[in-house]
Amino acid sequence: MKKFFIISILSAGMGLGLQQQTAIAADVPLVATSGAVVGTHPTEEKYDKIMTVYANNLKAAFAQKDDAKTIAMINKTTDAFIADMAKLKPELESWVKGMSEQDKEDLKVRSEKKPYIKSMMEIMFDMNIAKRIEANPELQKAMEDSNKRMEALGFEGEGSTEDSGM
Repeated sequence: MKKFFIISILSAGMGLGLQQQTAIAADVPLVATSGAVVGTHPTEEKYDKIMTVYANNLKAAFAQKDDAKTIAMINKTTDAFIADMAKLKPELESWVKGMSEQDKEDLKVRSEKKPYIKSMMEIMFDMNIAKRIEANPELQKAMEDSNKRMEALGFEGEGSTEDSGM
């Protein structure tokens, strides 16, 4: 589950062309957007928007009680996320390569405070979701397939980011 989260974070931040989506279910509490921080790099803002949409859509998917609907929503969310990340990937990689070590440390500190990170952690550590996934092989396969597709985006430095906790 940790690897899924890390891949999700990396994928969302590296390749979105900002295919803005609305949350799938109106009755699901959405991740708040804190607004752009003054001086925030435009690439980081794009990444944050993508991740917010992704987190909102995952929350909406797991709010569904019908596993077939949840699976369909996960697949749709993953499709959109991967398309957006593939578009953002070159810009994101270029931005990260140009960062100093201090810039990277500052980004790490900022990232830990992002509302979508809290949402992703809530999803990852929700025992009801974990039990639901374990109980349904089709739902488990949908999550595994989603993870594999995100890994296939192949962001540079992925391993080192994973090791650093991002």
